Amino acid sequence: MDLGKYIHQLLKHRNEVFVKGLGTFKRIHTSSVFDERKSVYLPPVTYLEFDAKSANGVDFIDYVQQSFQLGRQEAEALVEEQVIKLMEDIKDHGLGQLNHLGQFIKHGQSLVFKAEDLSGFQLQPVEGDKVPEPEPELLPSTEPAAEVEVPEEEPVIADSEAEEVQVEEPVLQEAAEPVELIEEPVRSSSNTVWYVIAVLVAMGIIGGLFYVNQNKETAAVPSTDSLAQEQPTVLPVDAAATLPTDSLTNSLDSLAQDTLAHVVEEKKPLIPANHHWQIVIGSHRTLAQAYEQAESFNKAGITSVRVVPSKLAHNLKKVIWDSYETKEQVDSALRYVQKHYMADAWPDKINK
Repeated sequence: MDLGKYIHQLLKHRNEVFVKGLGTFKRIHTSSVFDERKSVYLPPVTYLEFDAKSANGVDFIDYVQQSFQLGRQEAEALVEEQVIKLMEDIKDHGLGQLNHLGQFIKHGQSLVFKAEDLSGFQLQPVEGDKVPEPEPELLPSTEPAAEVEVPEEEPVIADSEAEEVQVEEPVLQEAAEPVELIEEPVRSSSNTVWYVIAVLVAMGIIGGLFYVNQNKETAAVPSTDSLAQEQPTVLPVDAAATLPTDSLTNSLDSLAQDTLAHVVEEKKPLIPANHHWQIVIGSHRTLAQAYEQAESFNKAGITSVRVVPSKLAHNLKKVIWDSYETKEQVDSALRYVQKHYMADAWPDKINK
C-alpha cells in the first residue's frame, strides 16, 4: 500500500487526517487579503503541515478499512506495517519519502516535514485600486453646494420686497382675529343642526322597519289552499334508488384498484431482491449526516443516491450511489463515479 498516496487522496476531502504512529497531516488554506498600506492583494496560499503531537482529524485506519474492505484489526496492522517501514527508512537513510506529500527529514532527535507541493508560495501579489479615492470626491461636492446657496439668497432679497412683507404682516393679523370669533358660533349651530337631522332620519328608519315587519308577518301566514297545492311538490325522490346497481359496483371496484396500486407503489423496496452489489460513496455515524449527503446529490439531479440504514444502531449508516445485479455492472459504474464525483467511492457486497 502506498501510504502517501492514500493520505493525499483523503486530504482532498478532509482538512485533517490522523495517522496512528505518526501524527496529524493538516491542509491549510489562507484566503486572499488586501494590504491597504501597499495597495496590493496578497495571493491565496494552500500548503500542508504536520503535527506529531496532535491526534485530531479523520482516522486514517477507518478510511483504509472502507477502501480495502478489511476488518478493524487487519486495517490497523496494514497501517502499522507502513509506518514502521517509513521509520526504518528515516533511521537508515536520514529521510523518509511519502509520495504526493513530501519528506520526513531527521534533525537530531526530532523529525522535520518538508512538503512536496509549494506552488502556492510562488504567486505574486496583485496591485489593486486605491480604496480612499472616492471619499475625497464626495467632500468637495457637498462643500461648494453649501457655499453657493448662501450668496444666492442674499442678492435675491431687495428693499421693495422687504417693504411688501412689512405691509402684509399687519393685514394678516387684523383679518385673523375676527375670523376666529365668527367661526365658533357657526360650528356650534351647525353641529346642533346635524344632530337634529340625524335624530329625524333614525326615527324615520325605525318607523319604516316596523311597517315592513308587519307586512311580512301577515304575508307569512299561509292559507289552507296554498298548503294543499304545495304538498305534492314537496315529495322527495330517492336519487340513489334510480341508479343502477352495476354502476355502483363498478365505481367501488375502480376505487379499490386505485388504492391497491398506490399501496404497491409506496412499498417499493429500497434495494431490489435481485441486486447483490452496491457502490458506497460515504458512511456516517448518524442518519442525519447520511441524509444530508444524499439530499445534496438529489438536489443536483442524481436521484439514484439514497441512504441504507444499518441493522444495528452503532453501525455506520451508508450512502450508496446505486445497487446492481452483477460485479461487472458495479465495476463499470464505479469507474464513472470515481472519475466524476467521488474518488474514494468503493464497491460493497450486499449482505441479505
